[in-house]
Amino acid sequence: MRIGLVGVIAAWAVPVATHLVGFDVVLPVLVWVGTASLLRAGRTLLDRLMIAFAVLSGGVSLAALLFSVWPWGLEPVPVAGTALTTLVLIAVITGRRPKLPARIDPSDVVLAGASILAAVLVLRPLAPSPTAALKVLALGEDAARHFGIYDNIYRTGGLLAFHQSEMAVPLQSGFATYPQGAHFTFVLVNNFVHSGSSYGTPLTRLHNFALLYGLTLALSIACVMWAARWVGGQRLRGWAFLPVAAIVTGFLFFGDGIPIFTHGFVSEIAAFGPFALLIAVLARPLSDPREQIVTAAALLCTVSMTYYLFLLSTSVVVVIWAIGYRRHLLRYWRWTLGAILVGGPVALFAPLINLRQANSVTQLTRDGGVQPMNVVLLTVLLAAVLLGLVIRRTARSSPAWRMMLVWVVTSVAYAAALFAATTGGATRYYYEKSLHELLMVLLVGAGATVMLVPGAIRAPKRRRQRWLAGLAPSAVAAAALLVGAIFFGGPTGHGFRYPPNGRSWGSHTLATLTTSSHRRRPSSPPTTSCRTTTAT
Repeated sequence: MRIGLVGVIAAWAVPVATHLVGFDVVLPVLVWVGTASLLRAGRTLLDRLMIAFAVLSGGVSLAALLFSVWPWGLEPVPVAGTALTTLVLIAVITGRRPKLPARIDPSDVVLAGASILAAVLVLRPLAPSPTAALKVLALGEDAARHFGIYDNIYRTGGLLAFHQSEMAVPLQSGFATYPQGAHFTFVLVNNFVHSGSSYGTPLTRLHNFALLYGLTLALSIACVMWAARWVGGQRLRGWAFLPVAAIVTGFLFFGDGIPIFTHGFVSEIAAFGPFALLIAVLARPLSDPREQIVTAAALLCTVSMTYYLFLLSTSVVVVIWAIGYRRHLLRYWRWTLGAILVGGPVALFAPLINLRQANSVTQLTRDGGVQPMNVVLLTVLLAAVLLGLVIRRTARSSPAWRMMLVWVVTSVAYAAALFAATTGGATRYYYEKSLHELLMVLLVGAGATVMLVPGAIRAPKRRRQRWLAGLAPSAVAAAALLVGAIFFGGPTGHGFRYPPNGRSWGSHTLATLTTSSHRRRPSSPPTTSCRTTTAT
């Protein structure tokens, strides 16, 4: 009890101290590491941190409802003090003491390195100035709408559903209740970085918004890579993970990820990471059923508050998972009931306040501005993943891979249904969105492609040999996949925009970054106007 009291005092003393010296940016990291230290799932330090991120994302979704109505808005001290106090109380109630694993796997190095490289490549065009960021964001009109949501949350201090009469910037009809999990988080992070909720000019806030948007793409790439490794288990440890990392980064940077990013689909980009983590933990549950229940509920809340369109097909998989996991759910019925009572209202919040727009099937057949995906590459990836899941006996006998097969089949059926419903449409907007969702599922299951090469999954028993085993063949395979992505990862048709080099937006971006400043790249050809939609 005495330790708990000291912890609560420290939980408020630390934010006050950091705020006095203007260093509140350390507080989110402290909350993240503190959350990770109270969990027990995860074999490596990176595993633990990713699972903690998943739990925290749901915590932010829940806290968004509280912070939007309490009198302190999104000020760093009360927000961090509440979060740290919650961690102290959890430690006291559960009897857990802070503990972090020290293990590091070669695949951790690959994942961290690829994620940092992606962050550098994405942020470099955005970082120099607000006008440089605006040049990138102006490629897609939706970015302006999302910045309007973000700026209004900054001004009002909470979700706009609670502050519609206080909005200073007019928004298009329906956007005041649009899912705002990403925008809310952006404002929260910015307040910690600037040690307050009053900073800068609108142009400065636009720059901050663009930088956070770029970081979100890099974070989503990291989440998808980790999810793929988690599903693969021991078979994707070591350097065998290299080709899978190349597949993920190839599709999300050199392939279809950059057009999604430049079109300004902020909420969708932000939902990719939590959605991938949800796929992973439902396919291969955490070792502790209590942590599994909490993590799954947290991710469902995050996906719903960020981009609930993904829940349409996901709900089918969740029901299938719950049936297969029912013994654990019944055994820990108190945790299950708590997840339903707490997470249920949070997960239903965004769809319910958008019920006027979300309750019509015709909404899914509306047109809008979207870049058609490279269906040739997507079909190749689908075939490779299905072959790995079906023809390999090790996959057929694994519960994790069988669950991945459920994910793939459900996502394909969802895309096929939207294709049939939108046949004859000009752009088939939500059909393309369903292909984005299918891409995430296939990338998380990309480890199944490695199973097609039995020799790649055998590792020596000695630790040092495990670090080196398969490095050369895995590196060659990864390099070949990335080169293929650079030269063949572009769209199959011109669509609304087309990369000037004729290959892919990712390779064009990379070439632009490496070109000296006195040599300007040729400008993009004129683009056709994009039709708008009320939910992007």
